[in-house]
Amino acid sequence: MSHSILVLDDDIHVRESLAISLEDEDFEVYEVESSEEALSFLETQQVDLVVVDLRLPGMNGTDFIKEARQKWPELKFIIYTGSPEFSIPIDLAEVPCVSNSIFLKPLPTCDVMVSEIRRMLG
Repeated sequence: MSHSILVLDDDIHVRESLAISLEDEDFEVYEVESSEEALSFLETQQVDLVVVDLRLPGMNGTDFIKEARQKWPELKFIIYTGSPEFSIPIDLAEVPCVSNSIFLKPLPTCDVMVSEIRRMLG
């Protein structure tokens, strides 16, 4: 069974390259550029996991995860950020649906992220 992933990133190049890499791994991939767009997308389309950028226009990635978790408690999240100083807030670190692995941009390859996605969805 193919899993579906939503890539939430405001940088079109990051979003598209990540989507292509994940599609190559047989995931069904959707792309959005804002938290607000992601929330409305999730109202109509179910996905298994969201790859979330943190620094976004409007609502940031952390707030998006908190809001999305309330509406869709089974949804899983991976954080993909260009902020090396970021650490997961305590209230999210203790939640099993949020990966404790933070992926920093740019990823040299997607192998490690794909392994973490498969682990979370396994």
